[in-house]
Amino acid sequence: MTGTPPWDLALLVGVLVANRSLVRWFPATLFFWGFQGVIAATAIYFGVQGIGGLEHVQAVRWLVVGLLVFHLVQNVALRRGGKKL
Repeated sequence: MTGTPPWDLALLVGVLVANRSLVRWFPATLFFWGFQGVIAATAIYFGVQGIGGLEHVQAVRWLVVGLLVFHLVQNVALRRGGKKL
């Protein structure tokens, strides 16, 4: 691993923490769909780039992408009145 800070891990943690804490407290439609776009963009970023220092480990890359997509689907299901997955 190079001497650069792990900004991609900070991005992942920030998105997951925001998903856990902010989505349920801000019912505004624009904020909700905007944040779902952020989750989708983060999943695409990690699908293409991988995590710094672990780019060669494909399982980690797809596990992170799967986790983000799961959160996106769960948020939409909860928004429509469904139960938490």
